Amino acid sequence: MRKQVLFIIIATFMLCACAKENNTVAEDVSVEEGSTANIEDVASEEGLETSITSTKNLSEYTSYDEFIEDIKRIMDIYEKSPDYDLFSDRVELKDWFTYSMITSIEYAADEFGYIQEDIDGDGGDELLLGTTGAEEKSEDSDITHMYTIKEGKIVPVFESEYREYYQLCEDGVVAYYFNFPPMPFGVEYYKYNAGNLEFMEGIHYEFEFADDEFHDHYCYSDNAPYVPYTVSQNNREITEKEYDKLSEELEHKYNKPKFQLHLFKEE
Repeated sequence: MRKQVLFIIIATFMLCACAKENNTVAEDVSVEEGSTANIEDVASEEGLETSITSTKNLSEYTSYDEFIEDIKRIMDIYEKSPDYDLFSDRVELKDWFTYSMITSIEYAADEFGYIQEDIDGDGGDELLLGTTGAEEKSEDSDITHMYTIKEGKIVPVFESEYREYYQLCEDGVVAYYFNFPPMPFGVEYYKYNAGNLEFMEGIHYEFEFADDEFHDHYCYSDNAPYVPYTVSQNNREITEKEYDKLSEELEHKYNKPKFQLHLFKEE
């Protein structure tokens, strides 16, 4: 009986010792794996930081090709970034990475593209960024950014904001659409020339609340652009029927050329 008890005690002790050794080995392996993961995370973050640091502010680019390549690289890093805070901290220092740019990259990356065209016929190309339309109706591409080169440096011409976009028309005309619910909304046409947009004409709708009633205002102007939420003296008020008719006439007056943006993610 004593031998049996002694045997049981020795066996139990040996089992405990083995279990403890196994736990220690498992902990060591876990620590090693954790260390490896941390090293990989640090390496990933360091690689991300190095890549982004090498970009430039807009005025430092001297060619569209260089700027386009940096946009592609930023889009790739943004998509693969394990740490958005680190990414945003780095790119906030770059003046071209605006709200409009990050919106295009985050929400429309698959349709986001570019094209280089001589818009005003001066022999130098402009760079247009935007989201492409369907292949059978490419003229519906919405332009979000337009750049030109002055004195050897890239400078912005326009950039779309929330609830507004631009479309390219023929003969150097740019259509600007805005819609700020519940009002106003409309379209204006500008002539592009040497880095500047010159107002041509436009229509818009707005309403005002006066004397406990809502009053609709449909307006046309050919001398000054509309200032949101103001009933400007530069506008000629028209009827709703005249507004609808004029809207169609303007769409046909300023034809939109067929073109296809080159998608950033396809190259």
